[in-house]
Amino acid sequence: MYTLWQDLRYAIRSFLKTPGFALVAIVTLALGIGANTAIFTVVNATLLRGLPYKEPDKLFHLWETRSQGDYKQREASYPDFLDWRQARSLDVAAYTGSRGVTLTGRGEAQRIASTGVSANFFSVLGVDPMLGRTFLPEEEKPGVGRVVVLNYGLWQRLFGGDENIIGEKMTLNGQTYTVVGVMPQSFQFALRPGVEMWMPVEPGPAQLSRRYMHWVKVIARLKPNVTVEQAQADLQAIGEQIAGQFSDSHSGTTVSLISLREQIVGSVKPIMIALLAAVGLVLLIACANVANLLLARSASRQKEVAIRLALGANRARLIQQLLTESVLLALIGGTLGLFLAMWGVEALIAAIPQMQLNTMPYLRGLKIDNTILLFTVGLSIMTGILFGLVPALQSSKFDLQSTLKEGGKSSATHLRQNFRKALVIAEVALSLVLLIGAGLMLKSTLKLLQVDPGFNTENLLSFQVSLLQTKYSEAEKVTNFYQTLLEHIESVPGVKAAGSIDVTPFLGGNTHSFYVEGTPQPERGQSPEINVRTISPGYFNVMEIPVIEGREFTNNDNQRAPAVVVVNQTIAKRTFPNENPIGKRLIFFGDTPTPFEIVGIVGDEKVNSPDSPTTGVVYFPFLQESSTVIGFIARTTSDPNKLAQAIRSECQSLDPDLAVSGETTIQNILDSLPSTFARRYPAYLIGLFALTALLLAVIGIYGVISYSVTQRTQEIGIRLALGAQRLDVIKLILGQGVNLIGTGIVIGLVGAFFATRFLESLLFGVSATDFSTFFLVASIIAGVALVACLVPARRAAKTDPMVALRYE
Repeated sequence: MYTLWQDLRYAIRSFLKTPGFALVAIVTLALGIGANTAIFTVVNATLLRGLPYKEPDKLFHLWETRSQGDYKQREASYPDFLDWRQARSLDVAAYTGSRGVTLTGRGEAQRIASTGVSANFFSVLGVDPMLGRTFLPEEEKPGVGRVVVLNYGLWQRLFGGDENIIGEKMTLNGQTYTVVGVMPQSFQFALRPGVEMWMPVEPGPAQLSRRYMHWVKVIARLKPNVTVEQAQADLQAIGEQIAGQFSDSHSGTTVSLISLREQIVGSVKPIMIALLAAVGLVLLIACANVANLLLARSASRQKEVAIRLALGANRARLIQQLLTESVLLALIGGTLGLFLAMWGVEALIAAIPQMQLNTMPYLRGLKIDNTILLFTVGLSIMTGILFGLVPALQSSKFDLQSTLKEGGKSSATHLRQNFRKALVIAEVALSLVLLIGAGLMLKSTLKLLQVDPGFNTENLLSFQVSLLQTKYSEAEKVTNFYQTLLEHIESVPGVKAAGSIDVTPFLGGNTHSFYVEGTPQPERGQSPEINVRTISPGYFNVMEIPVIEGREFTNNDNQRAPAVVVVNQTIAKRTFPNENPIGKRLIFFGDTPTPFEIVGIVGDEKVNSPDSPTTGVVYFPFLQESSTVIGFIARTTSDPNKLAQAIRSECQSLDPDLAVSGETTIQNILDSLPSTFARRYPAYLIGLFALTALLLAVIGIYGVISYSVTQRTQEIGIRLALGAQRLDVIKLILGQGVNLIGTGIVIGLVGAFFATRFLESLLFGVSATDFSTFFLVASIIAGVALVACLVPARRAAKTDPMVALRYE
């Protein structure tokens, strides 16, 4: 320890004597270590840290799967869930889609996101309420469970954290509910982001018996001493029994289970791995740069090292001192990097769109903890050894006698020079790999943003309006109110047009199966599923979706008129390839099949993400398919966000109990989609890392060429004295740089060819080996690197031969 303390004090004095070197090295390492720490903090929370539930490794998500057909994973019907619940190896619980309920009686009516769960949902997760209880088995029965469990945030917002909340009454959708529990602040269920309230699952009469109505999602926990294989076999047996007994709706289906962690973070896993790899390359380049600095510095310390050896220091003792210096540099850089990481983590999370961040609640409030601190210390020590070991070995191995004779000013050995060149080649190659990856991601993002969604996304405000069913129990009353509401919305100054749709664009939604009247009826589940939408007259005008043939809906398409639909071009081409669909009638599967006449064909719009295949869409008139909950879209003449409050006030002026929620722009929804996020977010970050890597590589090239010029000063002087032109000297120095750059580019291209294959799942419309991207990035690196070589080359060309000949 005394020896170590001695080495530390000497290292500090050494750095104070050469503050420029120390500052450059520390800042370079701080950037590399800080970036790695920030990314690792996010990766640790996403992929490594266990889910905040009891024994999370035993938790799984269950799906109905089909080896062939139009889906691979599907929710369960309620009868299926009840059958799956009989599995001896699992405790099975259910949850439903997120649904809004209207809260009244507490000031302005507001929409609260809720979800239905089975009574054992919380016990399967292994989470206990902070106050009160969760649900009882008998509360699963329809009409019995008028009870709710609140999340911590809603408890604080509505009730101010009142600990006597248990038993409090709430009016939801016009009915009275009782608060029976409050969940702890730490509880989160990422598969239902934004949910503030839980209710017992309430299947309707049809949902209780119909196998083809898939609407329940299912989680399960392995029972003690049960393996995953045993549970899968148990479920498969149940699935085969269901498929055999109900072949009309379940032919070819089975049941599979997937880890709950994989279900939650599986979609972001490739992003996290790509970012971790990218930032790891940046650290390697930073290490190469600092190693180059140490090798350059060691040339000026040869006499010092020689004297130490002459006085009896052995090589191992000398290596220890030099490694102490490099590790100390890394620890100081790591400390600074830790502060950079604190800011970096906040910046990383702030760059995630709010809608996407809601699906990743494990990132909220993320901070540097003991795990991250240990990671940073370990990374700093490893980095210090990585960039310091070879320079230490090189510095401690040379001819002692010749070094002392030359006064410590001898030139670096060929081995040292070659190692420095190898480091620069590695920097260029790694930078090229990073830049090509960033280029592919950026090009992929641009391709995605250029996809035509089928309508004009500019200046569109989306929001949802909910009526109390107790006040609007008649369908005609609902449609009359919404027609009046549309007129009021369109009267708001700045609103160009408005329309309604039951499912907001880009958010998927309801699907159904149909067949054409007059053709053989296929078995249920054998016909392809298409998206269905319920819209108001004028919706296509608001969205600027072209009517290709026929007509759009009018106010005459009401409940007293014949049942009609409008289809998109995809259905028209696939279902009626050689005939005119107008006047044809579609029949949808149901208890009372009703023929719907096709009255119009419209252009295709993207109902899911832009990178998803264009699907068939059937539009129903709202005046024939009324609902107390409907979405509205208003096209404005300016920024839609500025009109949100005016529209909300106009809506609530018609009915104080009207709940308006979810105000956002269609462009914001598009920007927040998982597919957009999965490409744009890593593209920007990898691009930032790549530019940092390029800057470090350019600095490294400049340093090596500049140092080479210094070492060859006498040679250059002789060349100039013997008649060499300045242009010849520039060519000589540039040639050395070109060799290094060219070798690095060739190695980098080969590395990128293999490395970018791991990005394929994140790319859209771009090949992982896109020639134009490879060529452009290689050209940019070559150009920038040559500029870095030109500066020392011009300085060498201006060398005074007389001064150079006296140079030692």
